[in-house]
Amino acid sequence: MSGVNRPDAALTQPVPCPALLSELQALLASGILIDRAGTPLGAPCRCGGRVDGYTCPLSLDCPGCAAPAGRRCRRPSGHEAAELHVPRLRAAGALDKVRERDDDPTLPAPWPDPDPSAPIPSEDRTP
Repeated sequence: MSGVNRPDAALTQPVPCPALLSELQALLASGILIDRAGTPLGAPCRCGGRVDGYTCPLSLDCPGCAAPAGRRCRRPSGHEAAELHVPRLRAAGALDKVRERDDDPTLPAPWPDPDPSAPIPSEDRTP
């Protein structure tokens, strides 16, 4: 695909994949994570989170309740819904699949392959 600003070599994240959401959020806040073009991720999103390179569902209108972009989903009673509606989440996922297909350089760089010699953590963390 010509015309897209792509690096010569495939970039990977400069750190191993975090195990916890809090670790991912800290990496985003620190500006360490990058997109496929090498640009730092982690700018504040208007939803209150940090942009991780994927489509924020709150950046879209909700096809379920018609809440406008930037506004939380609403229950039929008009009250704010506790969670975003599934159709809105699916719409964001569908956009990201198109971006993936089109090799969008603003998607997050992949995580580096794990070290095959590293021990695999046990699910049971009791001593």
